[in-house]
Amino acid sequence: MERQEIIHTLRQYRKLHAECQRLRQRIVERRDSMYDIQAVVTSSANVRSGEIADRVERVVESLDSMADYYTRRLLEAEEAERRIVEMIDLIDDSDEHAVLMLHYIDGKSFADIGELIYLSERTVFYRHKSAISKLCACADGVIPE
Repeated sequence: MERQEIIHTLRQYRKLHAECQRLRQRIVERRDSMYDIQAVVTSSANVRSGEIADRVERVVESLDSMADYYTRRLLEAEEAERRIVEMIDLIDDSDEHAVLMLHYIDGKSFADIGELIYLSERTVFYRHKSAISKLCACADGVIPE
């Protein structure tokens, strides 16, 4: 497996995770909108020809659709995370392992990782580079040193 392909695989989790966060926020916003409409329906004397009920129904359908999509994407993100952790677990060096987990799973920058594990940003960069090389070697059937 090529270096770029491995990095792409590692990064896909963060994209899926970010998308799930955005979807969760949209669902919350839609749910709030639905509650507002329900409040109007129950307290308003000017309910006309089912117009508000139709709006509520459309919001509920939209919420259901978003929830289904969110559930599917969340399952994909969980599967991607499982595969990524399996890849990262191939790395025996504890610093390199930590760098990959913190960068790809937790989304931390190299500077933040350096502060967390008491290494310079430059050292974190080199540990990352070394770990990715080892992952490439594993993918090519070579056991890392």
